[in-house]
Amino acid sequence: MKKVWLSALMVLAVAGVGSSAAVGEGEMRVFLGGERVANNLPASSAEPVEDVINRMGGFVDYDDRTGKMEIIKPNVNILVLEGIQQTRNKTVVFSNPIKGYSDKDVPRTFNVFVEVDEAPIAKDLRMRVELISPDGKKVDQGKEWKYSTQNANSFYFSEPFVSTKLDKYGTYKVQVHMKYEKSKDYIMVGENTFTVGR
Repeated sequence: MKKVWLSALMVLAVAGVGSSAAVGEGEMRVFLGGERVANNLPASSAEPVEDVINRMGGFVDYDDRTGKMEIIKPNVNILVLEGIQQTRNKTVVFSNPIKGYSDKDVPRTFNVFVEVDEAPIAKDLRMRVELISPDGKKVDQGKEWKYSTQNANSFYFSEPFVSTKLDKYGTYKVQVHMKYEKSKDYIMVGENTFTVGR
């Protein structure tokens, strides 16, 4: 995944996202996981670069004083399952991954298990799971989860969808959206799919 990110950033660097800095304009250095991936980008390209990174499921921590832009890309794994249980000794037990259903218009109950690694460090990190229909409309949304990731930036949670009506044939998307105090909006950081129909 890091190679994909590096490739995308190199395309931005080569394209210049504004080509060259205006006379007297500062330069920006871009880092991913502490490693410099691009430098000498014009500071005026910070906003377009942030836009692209957000669309790719990442966050940006940009200090315009120093010209340092740190990309934060959480690793998010999503499983869609018939059930999730936790035993007395805290072992998590999954049952039957869901690849799809044959019929529409039947209320379905399923669970979404989300594992997050390398989340942004924040006092107030918010997450939610959304179910999107084949036509791109939101079918349902889980509760908003709140975490403090100052001591540990890896965690997991599960979100049940109970008696959810899937009324269209096609591919449904289960999306995880994340927001923290340095971001303006929720950003889609992970996605899984299942189908309805034969």
